[in-house]
Amino acid sequence: MFRNRCPVQQRASARHKTHSIREADRKAYTEAYSRPGRMHAGWAYFVSFQQAAKDFAQLSQTRLTMPVLTIGGEKSLGEALGQQTKLVATNATVVVLKNSGHWVMEERPKETTDALVKFL
Repeated sequence: MFRNRCPVQQRASARHKTHSIREADRKAYTEAYSRPGRMHAGWAYFVSFQQAAKDFAQLSQTRLTMPVLTIGGEKSLGEALGQQTKLVATNATVVVLKNSGHWVMEERPKETTDALVKFL
């Protein structure tokens, strides 16, 4: 189904097959990621996962006591992100935006901003 689509377009499909993010925004992301070196830089983040897992295992031994906010999409990992945060934070606020996928700021800008302002 996604064979001929770029990764940005694939992720944009989390909420809706064609409208999760406005077409103009998808084109802008596609153009940005199509420039030389951009995909390499974007995916380099994932190279650190092995070390990050080790670091997080050690760091999670001490729970966070400060307020922590997670905002995630209902159609993406919103619930899972909240559950994970509660494992490492004693004062977690979890916001799961209905009818939203991975790109919460693009898909639900008002709700995302409202949640952040309320938290602050």
